[in-house]
Amino acid sequence: MSSATNSLSQPPLKVAVVGAGTVGGGVLQLLRQNSERITAQCGRQIQVCAIAVRNIDNARSRLSAEDAALLTDWQTAAAHPQADVVVEMMGGETDAKECIFLALANGKAVVTANKALLATHGDAIFAAAHQAQKPVAFEAAVAGCIPIIKTIREALAGDDIYEAAGIINGTCNHIISTMSQNGLTFEAALAEAQALGYAEADPTLDIDGVDAAHKIALIARLAFNARPTLADFPVVGLRDFDLRDIHYAGQFGFCIKLLAQARRDKNGVAMSVQPTLIAKTHPLAAVHGAMNAILLRAVFSGETMYYGAGAGGHPTAVAIVADLIDIARQNGALTMQNSGDSPTLLPAADFRAAHFLRLRTIDRPGALAEITGELAKQDISIEAIHQNESAPGQEVDIIFILHEITRGRIEAAVSQIEKQTSIFGKIVVMPIQRFCSPGEKS
Repeated sequence: MSSATNSLSQPPLKVAVVGAGTVGGGVLQLLRQNSERITAQCGRQIQVCAIAVRNIDNARSRLSAEDAALLTDWQTAAAHPQADVVVEMMGGETDAKECIFLALANGKAVVTANKALLATHGDAIFAAAHQAQKPVAFEAAVAGCIPIIKTIREALAGDDIYEAAGIINGTCNHIISTMSQNGLTFEAALAEAQALGYAEADPTLDIDGVDAAHKIALIARLAFNARPTLADFPVVGLRDFDLRDIHYAGQFGFCIKLLAQARRDKNGVAMSVQPTLIAKTHPLAAVHGAMNAILLRAVFSGETMYYGAGAGGHPTAVAIVADLIDIARQNGALTMQNSGDSPTLLPAADFRAAHFLRLRTIDRPGALAEITGELAKQDISIEAIHQNESAPGQEVDIIFILHEITRGRIEAAVSQIEKQTSIFGKIVVMPIQRFCSPGEKS
C-alpha cells in the first residue's frame, strides 16, 4: 500500500456489486486496474466488499475479487452490512426494482444503469431515495460513457434547455449505417449486427425503439421535470425501414437516423422516437456505426453536442465508476427530486414537424391531384415533390416534402389517401428535423 493511501483521512467506500456479467465485470476490472487513480480522484479508496453472481465457480475463475464475498443471492448483497453503495446490474425490472428498494431501506446509496426500470418506476424509486436520504445515481443508464446526465444536472444547470435530440441506440444506428453504406436490406443489416454482437438474439427492444424511448424519457425528466411514459409519445422503430427511403431522402439532401427527441415550448413538452430525416450537413448526420450522440439546445449556451460509445461493457463501466467517485466525494444528492410542477405532455397527435411522405401509385391522369387534394383538406402545404420516370399505367413512387404540420393531420390525410384504389403498399411518413430556435418554425 502506498504512503498516499496510508495518509487518507476518510474510510474506504464499500461497494456491493449485484450482477457481474459484461458490464459488472468491466466495473470490477476498472476499479482494480485504476485503483490508484480513482483513490486520488476522490480522496478515499473504493473497495468491493460483496459480489452477487449466479455461479460462484464461474465468477471466481474470471473475476479478480479476492477480498470480496462472492454471493449467490442479491438480497444478501443489497443489505450487506459493510456496503455503503449497491451497484445494481441485474437488468430487468422485477428483481432489480426490489434490489434497489432493499438497498435504500438498508441505508445504501444506489448506482444503476437500468434505464427501463427508471423510466417505468422512477417516481417510486426516487421517492424512496428521498425518504432514505440516499442518492440513486444513473449516469450509465443513458448513452454509455457520454456524461449527458452530469451535463444536464451540472454543466448546464443554470441554463434553460428547450430541446434534446439524440442518436441513443447503437444497434439501430449501426443497422442504418450499414444499409446506407453497403446497400443492405434491413433484414440483412440486422443479421450482420447480430453476428458482430451489436444486436441481441432478440433485438425487439432496440429495433422497435423502446430502448431509445426509455432513455429520452429520462432525459426529459432531467431537462424539463417531465414525467413521460412510453404511451405518451410516438415510438416507431425500424421494422418497416426501407432502403429506398435512404436513397430518396438523399436526393433532397437528407440522411435518416432513428432520432429520439424531447422539446419544450410554452404549450408543453413534445416527444418522439422515430426514423427522422436530418440534413446531411448537420453534425448528427456524421454519427455512424454503433456510436451515440446527443444534441442539447439551450437559450444561453446554444447548441452543444456530445458524442461517444453508447454501450458496451467498458464504456458503461466508466459511467458507473464515475457515479461511485461522485458518491465517494460526497458531492450531494445525485438522484432526481420532484421539484416544481411538471409541464404538460403534448399528445402524440400534436407533435409538429416537416414531413417526408412516400407512396406508390399508378401513373395515370388525376392520380397526383387526388393525393394532393387529401393533403389540402388537412391544410398540409407541399414544399417539394419528386416522381421517378414512368410510363402511363405503371406503378411509380412519389415523394413529398411537406411543410411543418402536426402528426394528427398527416395521419388523417394518409388514412384517406390509403383508401384510394390506385395506392399500393404502405405509405411511409417520417418527420424532418431542422433544429430551429425557440419560436421558429422548422
